[in-house]
Amino acid sequence: MNYIVFSISGNKKLANEVAKALNAEVGKVYKKTFADGEIMVKSASDVKDKDVVIIQSTSKNVNEELFCLLLLLDSVKRSGARSIKLFMPYFAYSRQERVSWVNEPVSCEVVANIIDTAEFDSLTCFDLHHPIIETFFKHEIKNKPTTKLFAQYYLDYFKAQRISKDEVVIVSPDHGSNSRADMLSRELGEVEIVILDKVRPQPNRAEHLEIDGSLVKGKVCILIDDIIDTGGTISSASKLLREKGAKSVLVAATHAVLSKGCVTRLKESGIDDLVVSNTIEKKLDQFINKVDILPLILEEFR
Repeated sequence: MNYIVFSISGNKKLANEVAKALNAEVGKVYKKTFADGEIMVKSASDVKDKDVVIIQSTSKNVNEELFCLLLLLDSVKRSGARSIKLFMPYFAYSRQERVSWVNEPVSCEVVANIIDTAEFDSLTCFDLHHPIIETFFKHEIKNKPTTKLFAQYYLDYFKAQRISKDEVVIVSPDHGSNSRADMLSRELGEVEIVILDKVRPQPNRAEHLEIDGSLVKGKVCILIDDIIDTGGTISSASKLLREKGAKSVLVAATHAVLSKGCVTRLKESGIDDLVVSNTIEKKLDQFINKVDILPLILEEFR
């Protein structure tokens, strides 16, 4: 295969690492903003008869990043690319996968339909918010779990801290994270799972209901979720676990959106350890640890 690897803005470091592992060229991208606000995005590298890899999360300037991605996909296809593998480590709008309030659109399906207008051979995402999102696409899509990365992180953590498996419970902050909790439990050796019920009175506001304290008292609790945005869900859950006598609270989340004020909120909530993945490329506070999705991406080239 004759690979060339692109990233517009979202995952440049990761794209460089993928290119190095594949012994591939790093593609150059030309981007211009015109006076009227229109943009031009195209490949500045020769892609004719090459196998193009595009790695692009949509997390910061979400709408512009999505449109830039569409333009780059069109550019490389028109320029004679032999194949196109698209990786979207963090898929924006994934939390708008259903109608929650009256007159709401299913924004995630709208975005999926727009991406489907582009030509590519495969799409790989990581820990999509809900399995239904896969049905929104006509293209082949693979939703890869990051569970084994976090499981290895915790196995190393337990060894360093001399924590036995019997001391640990995995906590799902809501019913939507049950599958993630189940997968982590299996990877760690059938660790007990506790589920918190959550009501969300309005967007970005979360309240947790009561939990039987006997389930978490004296335990090392691992809170597992897919996204940390404002930190409201995780900080609320952490405080509740502390109130119920948890020995320590560890947090794992795949996508570190980390909106303004989030890190401060998490630090104040009693969390002992926080680990995220690098699906979203950003400078992380020293408080936050990281696992690398590079091995999961390279699996798609074997």
